[in-house]
This record gives sequence, C-alpha cells and structure tokens, in this order.
Amino acid sequence: MKNPPPLESLATSESGNALIELAFSLPLFLILILGTAEIANLAWSSVQVNNAARAAAAYAAQSRANSAPANITNIALAAQNEAPNYITAPSTQVTSTQFCSCVGSDGTSNTITCDTDALSSCPPPGVIQLAVQVNVQAAVTPFVHYPGLPATYTLNAQATMGVAQ
Repeated sequence: MKNPPPLESLATSESGNALIELAFSLPLFLILILGTAEIANLAWSSVQVNNAARAAAAYAAQSRANSAPANITNIALAAQNEAPNYITAPSTQVTSTQFCSCVGSDGTSNTITCDTDALSSCPPPGVIQLAVQVNVQAAVTPFVHYPGLPATYTLNAQATMGVAQ
C-alpha cells in the first residue's frame, strides 16, 4: 500500500487547476454568449420593425388615396407584409397620420389642416405639401427570460414620407 503524498507536495501541485479555472469561467462565458445573442435578437427585431414602418409609409406615400386615414387597413397590411413575424395584429400595431403644410414662395412652411378648405388656407403662389407618418409597434420576446428583466420588449418605429401629388 502506498503512503499518501506529503502535505507540502499537495500544496504545490498544479494538477486539476485548469479544471477548476474552467468551472469558474465557463458560466461567465455562457452568460456573455447568451447576452450577445439577446442583444443581436433585439437589434434584428428593431431593424425589421423599422423596415415595416418604412414600407407602410412608402405605400401610403404613393398617392393621396393611399395616404387617406380610411386606407389604414392597407397601410397596416404593407407593414405586416414587410415583417410578418412581428406585426401580428396590424389593426392595433400600426397607425397613420396625414400632415399638410403650405410652402410659400419664400420657402416658409405653415402647417394647415388636411381638408377641403386647405386650398383657401394656402394663398397663391403657395404650394400644399402632404406628408404621411406611420407608427409601428411590436412586442419582442427574448430567447431566455432573465429574472428582473421584462418578459417582452416593445419596439416602436416611425417613418414619415412626402405624398406624391
């Protein structure tokens, strides 16, 4: 039978140190990897929601009829077609607003109402410019729920474009 090694040799032995270091550093490394994946997921989702807002505004900016508040269903459909994984209830996630302004010959701009009286609100040689603003809202669920952080994140996007006349 072998005698156990003396206490001094155990204190100076380096066998097993790598395993102990790995046991301490591996959980930290995994947390860093998961955190990076979560941030990448949120960044990608934000890009998708912004693209949806831009696509909806581009659709609405094609004509006065497309930008009309009564056409919100088709504007929301344009947003949903761009980001179907994020825009699941377009009637509640997408809003649209029209803006009218009178641009005078000197380049000054005054906000006016977008109705049939807009022509009388903008005396010649002023030009009426119409713009549409689309707001999109989407909820994103993280890969892993971390205690102390929300279960879902709400992303908001906004796009404004001039309407072709």
